[in-house]
Amino acid sequence: MQVAQGGLAYTLIHPDELRRRLAHGERFSVVDARSEGAWRASGETMVGAIRLPRDRLFARKSEIPRGRALLLLADLPTQEELAFDLLRDGFTDVFLIEGGFDAYVRAGGPTEPNR
Repeated sequence: MQVAQGGLAYTLIHPDELRRRLAHGERFSVVDARSEGAWRASGETMVGAIRLPRDRLFARKSEIPRGRALLLLADLPTQEELAFDLLRDGFTDVFLIEGGFDAYVRAGGPTEPNR
């Protein structure tokens, strides 16, 4: 589902759909921008995710691989704001997980321990 604001739009993807797309080989640039507390409490992230905490996300944006869709992991209260900030900064094809990272884990999405 597309969510638009001011001519910009991100895609909200259901965890089951994301899991299916990953299983079929679709590749995303995954950025884990969750708060330090949420990141540590979960102890895990998505396979291949780049850890860029929210407060350093834009200072380190050059570390985000280009050329594929961007899947953003962020705290639910701030994920939409961050998605629109990334879109305004020139990123395209930004995806958020419906229900956040916890919903993805509950749906059986593959994860790896935090590094």
